[in-house]
Amino acid sequence: MLLLTAAESRAVDQATVAAGTPHEQLMERAGRALADALERRWGSPLAMRVLVLAGPGDNGGDGYVAARVLAELGATVTVAVCASKPRIEGSARAMLERLDTRRMNVAFPADAAALGKLAASLDHWDFVVDALLGTGAQGAPRGLIADACAVANAARARGSRVLAVDLPTGVSSDDGSETLGAVHADACVTFGHPRRGHWLWPGRGLRGSLEVADIGLVEPQLASLAPAELATASALATLVPRRDPRAHKGSTGHVLLVGGAPGMTGAMVLSARAAGRAGAGYVRVAAPASLQDLLASQLVDAMVMGCGEDDQRALTTTALPAILAEAARAQAVAVGIGLSTRPHAGWLARELATHLNRPLVLDADALTALSPAGDRLVPALKQAPAARVLTPHLGEMARLTGVSATELEVRRIDAARGWAQRWGATLVLKGAPTVVASPDGRVSVNPTGTPALATAGTGDVLTGLLTALLAQGLAPYDAARVAAYVHGLAGELAEAAHGALGVVASDVVEQLPRALTVLRSST
Repeated sequence: MLLLTAAESRAVDQATVAAGTPHEQLMERAGRALADALERRWGSPLAMRVLVLAGPGDNGGDGYVAARVLAELGATVTVAVCASKPRIEGSARAMLERLDTRRMNVAFPADAAALGKLAASLDHWDFVVDALLGTGAQGAPRGLIADACAVANAARARGSRVLAVDLPTGVSSDDGSETLGAVHADACVTFGHPRRGHWLWPGRGLRGSLEVADIGLVEPQLASLAPAELATASALATLVPRRDPRAHKGSTGHVLLVGGAPGMTGAMVLSARAAGRAGAGYVRVAAPASLQDLLASQLVDAMVMGCGEDDQRALTTTALPAILAEAARAQAVAVGIGLSTRPHAGWLARELATHLNRPLVLDADALTALSPAGDRLVPALKQAPAARVLTPHLGEMARLTGVSATELEVRRIDAARGWAQRWGATLVLKGAPTVVASPDGRVSVNPTGTPALATAGTGDVLTGLLTALLAQGLAPYDAARVAAYVHGLAGELAEAAHGALGVVASDVVEQLPRALTVLRSST
């Protein structure tokens, strides 16, 4: 499933019209889809009281069609046109003129007082249709449009159900940001493809349930577009590893995890357990020698290898020969889990990032060791002989790029795509939502997850899961997409079992097998 920006949505509309479908016909289909969605979700509109709040553009035109159809189905409909008639042009004007004032009340409130009086003409509206502003709207709603947003939200507070056309008014199509007083919808109907703002927060929390209606738009590729993707279970299910009946531990993926330092051994335990639960047949941990016994007592399913350490018991340069020898037997390696920020540990991470001839996941302290990217990461990636996958959260990404976390959040999708292309590495920008980007320009937005994952150690779980999928033969972009989806789903399952406040990272580890099974069964 593709996620469009406002500009991409306009390009698809234009390409569809150019291909021979009249704009009025698209608007007619969209309005009917709105009425159908209302009836399908909430039952027959017969005798229901519906207030349609319509703006001056195509969004309002969709609302006029929906008003006509709902009136034909027996609803009591009032249309509040929140713009002067001369401002309504094109297809929207044609749809407005088709409204039968014998079947419905069509009003042109001049100001907030008139609109408030119209809204108060009934003690209760069963439904309010937000057809005020479309996906191309910019900035905060002003004037009568802002007043109409307040009417919609007040009606919802009194029990009315709000159905938004395309997006709730006041929510950005491109980044999901909200303006003051944005409409809070119970359901949202969009057309052809969802918009980015449907899946980026806070817009995702304002849209209610989302329905994507097919109105005959051309595919974005025909408009020379390459939009972001929304990761879906049906698209990812076939990527989940399946074991051959003759499989043995040597054929199901050998993982090497490098890291561990005093006070951070739990990170390595979680990551190693996650790798095992995600199907890796052989999990090996390279950690400071003095921590070997401690880790081995917690990791009965993994092998723990003691390596050279410094006077603070962190990995140091003397560990490199043993790590390289073990990495030669692995299909995928991760470095950075609880590694520490000690100078020699950082040198070790940079050396592996530069020279290791294996797919390598760079996480946590390894990302710190490679920051800033221009000085450290980019030179390492230019020499790297195999694929690299980076898993930063916003703070780590800010240190790598020198761009503020606030700006990265606003441009989460485009930032991930741009830096992945610039670096030539797969990028997993963690957060809500996690965005996965490939160096070839592909980008995927992950829909799974829960605030229950906001607890220490869940990032380490993701690293172990991702490395295990790489070791089982998935390409870096595919491994990252599947890992993000499964990680979020495991968090949801853990929340269902323990409640949002009671989940700890080890709960997520234990749900990984079930999450993988659920995803695999989605074909």
